[in-house]
Amino acid sequence: MNVAVGCKVRFLNDVGGGEVIRIIDKRTALVKTYDGFDMPALISELVVVEPAADKLLQSKPDQAKDSAEANLKKKSKTAVVKQNDEETGLTDSSGDEISLDIAFVPSNISNLQQSTFEMYLVNESSYRVFYVLSNVIDDNHTPISSGILHPDTKVLVKKLTPEDISKLILMNLQAIYHKNIPFKPFQPEFYDIELAPIKFYKKGNFISNDFFDSDAYIISIASTKREAFIRHLTDKAIAEAIKQKDKPTQAQKVKKPDPGIEEVDLHIHELIDNWKDLTPGEILKIQLARFETALEGGLKSAATKRMIFIHGVGNGKLKYEITKLLNSKYPNLRYQDASFKEYGFGATMVFLK
Repeated sequence: MNVAVGCKVRFLNDVGGGEVIRIIDKRTALVKTYDGFDMPALISELVVVEPAADKLLQSKPDQAKDSAEANLKKKSKTAVVKQNDEETGLTDSSGDEISLDIAFVPSNISNLQQSTFEMYLVNESSYRVFYVLSNVIDDNHTPISSGILHPDTKVLVKKLTPEDISKLILMNLQAIYHKNIPFKPFQPEFYDIELAPIKFYKKGNFISNDFFDSDAYIISIASTKREAFIRHLTDKAIAEAIKQKDKPTQAQKVKKPDPGIEEVDLHIHELIDNWKDLTPGEILKIQLARFETALEGGLKSAATKRMIFIHGVGNGKLKYEITKLLNSKYPNLRYQDASFKEYGFGATMVFLK
C-alpha cells in the first residue's frame, strides 16, 4: 500500500510508529511518532497499518457515497491548506533555548560487546538546526550525515557495528541554529567529539532518557540550560573566593616539587609571544613539536621519571593528537590522565621509567 499523508505506519527496522504528516520527497516522509517526535524516515522502511482517512472514504458502500464525497471534499480542502502551510513554512515557536545531543542506542544492552548501535542526533531546541556530522581522520572530514533537524525531533544518522565504533575516534559536528521568525542568533557550532570505544562497553554509561524507550549513551553538544548553570556556579565560586580572601590567611606548607616529575605547559601563549595571527592548524603543529621535543629530552634525562603535559580541555584535538603520537611513535610508553585534583581533565601524564 502506498504511503501518503495521514497514513498510520510502523517502522520496519525500528520500534514504534506514528502518522505520516508530510511527504518530504520521493524517498522520504516525515512521521509524527506516538511519543510526539517528528522523525524523517525512508518510505521503503515504513509499513502502512491504517490508510489515510481519504483512502478509507473511497471504500464506503454506495448508499453512503454522497456523505462520503461531502466529507472527502472537506478533508481534501483541509489537506490542501496543510500542504500549503508546509510549503510556505509553518511558523516556528518562540523561545531561546538550545539543546543538541548525540545519542547511541544499543540493539542488545545485555551484551554490549556484540551489540550494534544506532547513532541519533537529537534536537530538543526551539530552533531548527542545519547540521553536518563528519568522521575526522588526519584533519580530513568524511561526511556521515547532513540535513535540517526541526525542533523537538531526532534523526537516525548511522547504524554502527563494533568495527565502526573502533574507527569513530573523532567526529566533528557543525551546526547552525535558525528559525523562520525573528529569533535570537547563536554562534554556529563547531564541535569535535572525541569517542573512547571502551565507553560503549560500560553499561553504566547507558541511561534512561526521554528520547528513547531503551537506555542510551548520550553526549551533550550544546545546552543553554547547562551554560546558565555553569555561569551560576562560576558566580558562586567567585563570591566564595572573595570571602576566602577576606579571611585571615594561615601559613601553608609549600609543596616541594618532585625532581622526578617534569611539567610541560603546551598552551600556545606559553610557547610563543605572537600567536594571535596563527591558524588553528599552525598552533597545533607548534604544540605537537614542543611536545615531541620535550618528550625526547625527558627520555634522555636520567633523573626524569614522569612528564606531565598540560594541554587544557578545549575541543579535545590536542589531546587526541598527543595520544595518537604516543600510540604510534612511542608504543612502549605508558600514559594516563594526570591528577584531576591538580589539572582537571586538561593534562596527560607519561611514564618514562
